[in-house]
Amino acid sequence: MAKTVEYRCPSCEGLMRFLPGSETLVCEYCGTKMTVEEMEESQKGDKKVQLEGFDFASLKDQATDENAMALPVCYCESCAAELIADLEQVAISCPYCGSRVMLSDKVSGPLRPDGIIPFQYESSALPDAVKKYYKGKKLLPKDFFSASRIGQVTGIYVPFWIFDGKLKGSLRYKGTKTSSSRSGDYIETRTDYYRITRDVSMEFANLPVDTSKKVDDALMDSLEPFDLTKAVPFDMAYLAGFAADRFDTPKSTTTRRAQNRMTTSAASLAQAQAGAGYGNVTREGGSLKTDLKAKYMLFPVYLFDVKYNDETYSFAFNGQTGKVVGKLPVDKKVSRSYFLTRMLIPAGLIFLWSLLTYFVGY
Repeated sequence: MAKTVEYRCPSCEGLMRFLPGSETLVCEYCGTKMTVEEMEESQKGDKKVQLEGFDFASLKDQATDENAMALPVCYCESCAAELIADLEQVAISCPYCGSRVMLSDKVSGPLRPDGIIPFQYESSALPDAVKKYYKGKKLLPKDFFSASRIGQVTGIYVPFWIFDGKLKGSLRYKGTKTSSSRSGDYIETRTDYYRITRDVSMEFANLPVDTSKKVDDALMDSLEPFDLTKAVPFDMAYLAGFAADRFDTPKSTTTRRAQNRMTTSAASLAQAQAGAGYGNVTREGGSLKTDLKAKYMLFPVYLFDVKYNDETYSFAFNGQTGKVVGKLPVDKKVSRSYFLTRMLIPAGLIFLWSLLTYFVGY
């Protein structure tokens, strides 16, 4: 049977939330502060509200068949409202009283994360971070700064698999070398072909791959790096005041993404090395095998939209490093002007140089 958890202030019974950049929780009403350890001690022995008839642990090795099981029902401890949680949600907000309800059984036992990176930034840091991200973007519409609006901001712990692995194999390439020599009125060009083999052996550590269908993979990849040296053992108290999701992508799918990233990086390095001294190198065959181990962790991310001219652009803010990523609109007129300027100025300089060379030679 799964359980819900709320963190209440011992002084006024107000809701506690984790304070980014610290190891403390703060009461939103009276300001009382407690460390994560103190809060966990105060929670021991407290009565928890049970979820009825749903076994989250059964989800460990499946990834999920959305039609295979019913959505779990839980009850808000503050107002007793009956709530429905998606399979992948770890923390949800009660739509009636606003309380944050955490579903402890989704992060316990075999589903318990190996670690968590706590939030280091409050959402109040977003406007300045977004302005910094906009700075220097020459192709933005001129009125974007003044007309764009940041929509609802959601602080969420996104689930990641963290991979360590070894990669070994052999790759084959075809290389060419071209040389030319003059013989009377003729220039003779010779091309030699070579078979090149490169043995590959590499190790990867702490490669993160997000495992939530709710967030865009490319957006999460762009949000890296996260500093895993600042990760701490998982504790439910870090979730207080934030949303959190459980992984909902098959581990096999996530593993393939990690393997693809590793093999692509290794193949790129191997080809660069194989190409040294050759005019052209193309890959002909070979294979790379990986041996992987994975940890399950939660990373801090703020997700938000920016609205401009009736269009919505998705953004993410790294809750640990402050990095902002997202897709921005492009002013077509500015883009064309920028392109023409970049093309015409070099072309004009080349033309002037040609004229100068011609007249000087003449």
